Amino acid sequence: MRIVVITSWSTDVIGGSGTAVFFKAFLAGLRERGYAVEVIAPNFDSTDYIETTLKRFQFNTELRTDPRLRQADLIVGFDYDGYGLDPAQRPPLIASAHAIFADLCRWERDPIRTMVYAQAYFDRLNMQQADWVTVGSQYGKDRIVALYGVPEQKVQVIPHGMVTPPWLPLVEAEPRQANDHPIVLAVGKLYPRKRVDVLLRAVPLLIEEFPTLEVRIVGNGLEWDALHALADELDINAHVTWLSHLEDDAAFAREWRQADVFCHPSSQETFGYVYLEALTLGKPIVAARASAAPEVIGEAGLLVEPENPAAFAEGIRRFLRDEALRAEYSRRARARAPLFTMARMLDGYEQAIRTVLAPVPVPVR
Repeated sequence: MRIVVITSWSTDVIGGSGTAVFFKAFLAGLRERGYAVEVIAPNFDSTDYIETTLKRFQFNTELRTDPRLRQADLIVGFDYDGYGLDPAQRPPLIASAHAIFADLCRWERDPIRTMVYAQAYFDRLNMQQADWVTVGSQYGKDRIVALYGVPEQKVQVIPHGMVTPPWLPLVEAEPRQANDHPIVLAVGKLYPRKRVDVLLRAVPLLIEEFPTLEVRIVGNGLEWDALHALADELDINAHVTWLSHLEDDAAFAREWRQADVFCHPSSQETFGYVYLEALTLGKPIVAARASAAPEVIGEAGLLVEPENPAAFAEGIRRFLRDEALRAEYSRRARARAPLFTMARMLDGYEQAIRTVLAPVPVPVR
């Protein structure tokens, strides 16, 4: 079987975040199971969100003439990629949903918001025209059905599976050193929906009890300048370390190893690979009780009211006060992580492929 995967989103983890992690795992997994997989992706590199979005639209307008699509048995398009293909002329299409752009608009500001709305239009078009839609969580399915009007029976929930990036084995390759001050780690792209501002606003509520608290933030993105300005306004720069993106695997592993608590205040995730990484490493997790977090984390982390700095401060405070509680949630995290395997994820996609390619029964007259 010949599968063509279409994606105009960045396929490197620096630019593509969790979607890029999924893309690499998905591609490798299909090939390991014997599928012939070809990727159609644009050849452009831009750090400007608006320019990148316009190039993604252009990429999709040019797909119709790509001869590789005519040779495919099946197409998998990421998010809105593939929306310009004529359903009557193309092979069957599975839309693999990750961003759900209509769900992101509430957090964005112009001019980015305008680009997100435009992508939401094509996202809806692609999901409606696709033969099948896959998404990593029930939350994601519910939003696709509600926002895009896609029939629920056409949307399949396939939780992501844990991959083993090169940095992950390095976390426990060395012994953890005792910290001389409490460390809270945050990892992720600095997008508005990730709500890193909520974590920053929690810091003043914590430093009276924990005057040497340090919040270490790994990631870069659109909110970099705004978040730095907020840290200045809150006068917490002595307690925040901005690490941007860490390309060095050993350095990134060290951040995870030394963290006392992992905090992810995001209000919107269709799955959240970073939750799975924290579970695998047995980190005490404080996250928002929102979007896909309850499905992924379950009872293995402290889920608190979203958008509420005081609630996040209390969750972090509980862990920092109580070593036994940290140990208990570390145990819970490690026990939950094996539920999310690559094998189970790929089984789900093979089921989706069989469903899409199943012959349509001929009515009996």
